[in-house]
Amino acid sequence: MLGMQDRSVVDMGFAGDVIGLNNPGAFAIGDTVYAGKARKFPGIPSFSPELFCYLKNPNPSKYKQFQKGLDELLGEGAVQVLYPKESVRSDPILAAVGQLQFEVVQARMKSEYGVETLLEPIAYSVARWVEGGWDAVEAAGRIFNAALVKDIYERPVLLFKNSWNVDQLQNDVPEIGKLLPYALPPVVEQSSKKKGGKKR
Repeated sequence: MLGMQDRSVVDMGFAGDVIGLNNPGAFAIGDTVYAGKARKFPGIPSFSPELFCYLKNPNPSKYKQFQKGLDELLGEGAVQVLYPKESVRSDPILAAVGQLQFEVVQARMKSEYGVETLLEPIAYSVARWVEGGWDAVEAAGRIFNAALVKDIYERPVLLFKNSWNVDQLQNDVPEIGKLLPYALPPVVEQSSKKKGGKKR
């Protein structure tokens, strides 16, 4: 058994061991590492965010570092990232449960990637994934009192100011279908749609 303060290269692990795989970007939360017969487990749902803000990079010369840091922190599950749909604005939208998540992202972007960032809060407090996908969004037509964005898997997400707006949309526009407070990762066959084209 390895001590909590000890680090060692190992080629075998046992139940209870904590083993780190040093390969940023190759693994994500929910991935299964196995040898032999394939193993499959239920997906881990994303948390339901309540705080949203644009993450801005004020220094264009740091674009590569900014993108690398964002991708790696996203892979660790530090925060969720959403993107405007067909907008001239390309700043990513951070989605979190608490303010501390934003502060951790900013601190790590600065200390680990050398990138200063700015946060611009967005006045929404509820996120809902559209179970029916883009077909349901198209069937619903114009949507009021909500912002339409997409997650890293290109799936539609609606941002609302409050839960009353959620209920109002579902009552007024039943074509939108079921709205979910969380989303499971795509199945393996679909996961190549994730930015970067990596399969999970």
